[in-house]
Amino acid sequence: MKDGRRAVDAPKQPVVSYENLMGMVARSVFYRPERRRVRDLVSRKAQPQLKIDGVRFPLFDVSMNGASFLDPNGGEKWSIGKVVEVTLLLHDDEVFSGAARVARTEVGARGTLVGLALIGGFLDLPEIQRRDDEKKLEEQLADGARRERDMVPENYRHRVAEIVHFFQYYRHNLDYHEQRYRREGASDADIMQLARRAADALREPYVQLQLDASAAARECLADRDVLVASKEHTEHVLVPLQLDIPLNNRAYTKPLGYPGDYQVMLYYYDNKFEGDSVFTKIMHKFSVEHPLSNGVRTRKDWMVGVMQAEHRRLIADGGGHPVFRVANLGCGPAREVSDYIARAQSWPGEVVWTLIDQEEQALSVAFRAGQTEIARTGASGQLHLLNLSFMQLLTEGLPMQWAEPQHMIVSAGLFDYLREGRAQPLIRGLYDLLAPGGLLAVGNAIAPQPMFWTPEFLGDWTLLYRTREEMSKLARLIPDEAEIDVIVEPGNAYYFLLVRRPWK
Repeated sequence: MKDGRRAVDAPKQPVVSYENLMGMVARSVFYRPERRRVRDLVSRKAQPQLKIDGVRFPLFDVSMNGASFLDPNGGEKWSIGKVVEVTLLLHDDEVFSGAARVARTEVGARGTLVGLALIGGFLDLPEIQRRDDEKKLEEQLADGARRERDMVPENYRHRVAEIVHFFQYYRHNLDYHEQRYRREGASDADIMQLARRAADALREPYVQLQLDASAAARECLADRDVLVASKEHTEHVLVPLQLDIPLNNRAYTKPLGYPGDYQVMLYYYDNKFEGDSVFTKIMHKFSVEHPLSNGVRTRKDWMVGVMQAEHRRLIADGGGHPVFRVANLGCGPAREVSDYIARAQSWPGEVVWTLIDQEEQALSVAFRAGQTEIARTGASGQLHLLNLSFMQLLTEGLPMQWAEPQHMIVSAGLFDYLREGRAQPLIRGLYDLLAPGGLLAVGNAIAPQPMFWTPEFLGDWTLLYRTREEMSKLARLIPDEAEIDVIVEPGNAYYFLLVRRPWK
């Protein structure tokens, strides 16, 4: 949650939007003061605004030496270089006043985004956060618990209480029986058998609890204040009970700044009982069986199959010994690459994979797995790694040195986090990198997701779910001659937008 303090002392990192994640390339090239989205910096109740010539504008983002705001009425008056006097308001109190120069403007669907560069002074972001925290403390001490509880719909509170009882009841009793087994000399295999027995009994009831919680949570979505209160309520009473569950802990605490990092993906792929107790083992297993988790595995197998089909197509059309070029954007551990090599083992010509991710550790895992299979099978393949921040990708495009046309470009998980205005130009840019006859495959979580509560409320993991029609709209900038389709991967959790470039 962005508003309010955490209910636990877990070392949870602040959520970073994907477009602001910085990779090694960006960090090593230059430094400039960090730009922070306002929603990631202060609470919603702070109502941060910029006052210019007596008019108040909602603040969009800030850095030590600048800020941007949204003018919904058009930006003709914001000429580049114009100097204005600005006042920053937080909780209706003045926290900064000084001169600024208009540095950039960007026209969008909601108005004009105006970027300002301060001429003198700076914005003390830690002090701004401290002042916001002090205001939150005042509100929390003034009977904040009662006010939060009263804002949460009764039906939702009831569903959360049911899951709290489920966690506490089965943790207590399974811990007792696990210790009883161990006192009787049970082996690790015996303990695992107990875990499987408990999972078989509890799987269906826990799925139903998640479905019920999701249905109740939908009632909270219409009102932002109710949604915030309901998510905070979940974190205060339920989240502390899940922090010893490996997958849940990793997704919630976000050590790399975002929930779906490479280790979470590896948990999905491994699909095992993991944890220090029978209870944590089965709850971890239930988490990797969630429809979205299972869909990561089924979409991976689907991608392997599509790569094989595209490779065969190229071999048939390209003289028998071509170089098959595949790019994977937001690749994570790229398990589909190592699985492809293990399944095919050999092929005419060569396959060159370009793996692109903002996280160096993910690329390391992907490279090691792929190279291991190449060495084991003797397959003719190369792995090229591109450590690129998603902010760079969205604002600057792919580096010019990566200029070889690609026969297939896939991005399975990145677009779950990109709004339409960001996604459409990126898809067009990727399309332009396709070779004639090449295929672009873009994945996105399906809307509606009957168990969306689990990532959103329990994991503080927000995804942009899309319908089939919304997936089709992502291709709005694609030329008319392209072949466009939307399919569902076999797990029925993710759509894929398929765009094929014509041969001529």
